[in-house]
Parts: sequence; C-alpha cells; structure tokens
Amino acid sequence: MYIYKNGSIQIPNEIVNLQQSIQVKKYSNNTKNKFKNIIIFAPKKSLLLLLNVFISILHFLLNYSKEKNICDNIKYDIVIPVNINDIKLLIQQLDILKRYLYFDKIVIISKNNSLIEENITNNTTIFINEESLIPKKNLITIFNKRGINETNRINWYHQQFLKMSYSRICQNEYYLLWDSDTIPIRPINMFKNEHPLFDMKHEHHSPYFDTLERLLPNLHFSKLSYISEHMIIKTKYMIEILEKIEKNLAIPGIFFWEKILMSIDKKELIFSGFSEFETYGTYVDTKFPKVYKHRKWSSKRDMTKYYGKIENLCENDYNWLSKNYYTITFEKWDNFENSNLKFIKNTKIQNFSSPKRFFKYFKRIIKKYKDG
Repeated sequence: MYIYKNGSIQIPNEIVNLQQSIQVKKYSNNTKNKFKNIIIFAPKKSLLLLLNVFISILHFLLNYSKEKNICDNIKYDIVIPVNINDIKLLIQQLDILKRYLYFDKIVIISKNNSLIEENITNNTTIFINEESLIPKKNLITIFNKRGINETNRINWYHQQFLKMSYSRICQNEYYLLWDSDTIPIRPINMFKNEHPLFDMKHEHHSPYFDTLERLLPNLHFSKLSYISEHMIIKTKYMIEILEKIEKNLAIPGIFFWEKILMSIDKKELIFSGFSEFETYGTYVDTKFPKVYKHRKWSSKRDMTKYYGKIENLCENDYNWLSKNYYTITFEKWDNFENSNLKFIKNTKIQNFSSPKRFFKYFKRIIKKYKDG
C-alpha cells in the first residue's frame, strides 16, 4: 500500500481480487472485538495469501495516521556538504527534499561553483563556502604532520568536520545533516512528541569507538549504530561536543578537527577512523538519555545498480519503493546494468513482489519471471 501526500490510498490489486473471493460476516454491535468484520471463509489455496494480506492491512492501519503527512512542528536547517562533482545530482534532489521534509532552510556547503549560484541560491536555499568554515589545507597539514602523504581520504573527513562546525553558526535549535546522494521517497518526521529521533541501524566499526574513547572517555556505547544517511542535531549539544574535545588536553592540537585527526590510530587514518554520527549519538544518549527517541530505520543504498540515475524513476517507482523504505541512495561507485532497469520498472514484477523481497531474491525473481 502507498499513502499519497494528499491522503489518498492506493490498494494493490491482489487485495481487491481477494476480497471478491471471500465471504464476510459482520459482528453484532455489542462485540468486544475492535474489528467490524471477520473473514469466515476462504479457499484453502488463499489462506497463505490471506494471512499476508491481513498483516499488510494491519501494518497499514498502525502506520497510516502516523505517516500520511509530515507532522513535525519544529523547523530545522537541512545541512548538505556536497562534492563539487555532485552539484547536478543535488539540484535534482532539492524539490524532493522540499516535498518530504519540514525545514526552515537548506544549507549547501561546498566549493564555489557557477551552478550553485544559478540553480540553488534563493529564499529557502543558501550556500556556504566550505573554506570559510574549515580550510582543507589545514587537514593536509595534520596528515603530513603524522607522516602520511596519502591524502585521498581527506575529503571524507573534511565533510564530517564541516557538518560539526556548522553548529557554531546555526541560528536554529536543530539542524538536519543529510547525505547529498540520498533522497526521501515519502514524508519523514524527525520528531515524535517533541522528541528528536535517532534512526538506528545494525553495523559496528570498532575504530570509530576507539577514537571516540580517546576523545570523550567513559561514554556508553550502543549495540546499534547511529549511522544512517542523515541525523537531526540539537545545536547546543554539538557545540558542547566540540568544546569538550577542544578541552581534552591529553590530545595535541587546538581545534576539534585537529584533535580528532590526532586521536585516530595512524593505520586507520587513511581508511575510516572517525564517525561524526557515532560520536554525536553516543555522547547525547549517554549525557542526555531522555531527550532523543530511537526509531528503526529502513533505507536502500545501492539504487545506482538498479536505476542508474534519479531521472529513471517515475511516480510508480517511488510509490512501490516507499512501501518498505524511507529513503534511497545513489552511490557513485555502484555499477549500473540496463537489464536491471528493465526488470525493476516492470509493473508486473512490482505487483508480484515487495521492494525488500525483490532485492533479497533479485536473481531468483527475475528467473521466475522469465520462465513465466
């Protein structure tokens, strides 16, 4: 099922067809059962399908009132550091962000570029030159100071530090960090009953926590990961983190980014030695455990493999994907195969399978479809 932004509902044909083969009996008004109808007969072959339909309907009823519209009442800045080579992709995403997120303004942090001036800067979108926050040459200096001439990973660290540094100029109580290659595909609330939400996943990278223990000792580590394609930040908490890191005299340096780079194990520095998301989430849940609520997050990262680029998605694709996911991501390093696009956009396949099932059994579903 898919809930459109205007509140209308699309019900799969399977449910409509099944209803025609099922006899329904109404309960009396004095029944204690919360449901008005109960299925009293169905063909044996339909029982499994019937169970799946019932679960789908129940899931729909539980979530419809919560997610049919954006119901946040706290506005925030959306902060997106973006590589200069990804500006065109970002421009395509802006209208989608405006459709599904409740924000005050979008802040693009990047190098100066004519495309930004021509297509991005307006009343709701502003540009900040990344060099005005943290010059990249300063990071190169730290790498060289630690005896590392390989600087390909600097851009990855730089964008994390830019996200953290924005807290010192943010005028709103909250700001939302958002990956430039990710798009929302249905309305997303970042708050629940005035509580900001951490969107949790299952992963663990030990070097992140080794670095964190040196920077901010004695924190309580979560079994789940705070790393998703976004994070809602309470501005004053991020500022507090930066100040505590800079006051850590056990680590050489003055600025927070300097101390972070100096605290990463040298062999991990050219890989992935620090995470701003794990750092912020771990610190806040330890120091302010009642402020944030946790939400199980569902997203799909490798969309380049199937769709190639955003332009290849139509409204039917968005409707189908949104059954299981909040966001989708187009990662540059994935290899696109045109044959994948042909199958994934086939309406018969989309009606046959949910997105999660399709991706889990991709090869088997295609084979079954080909075999007829």
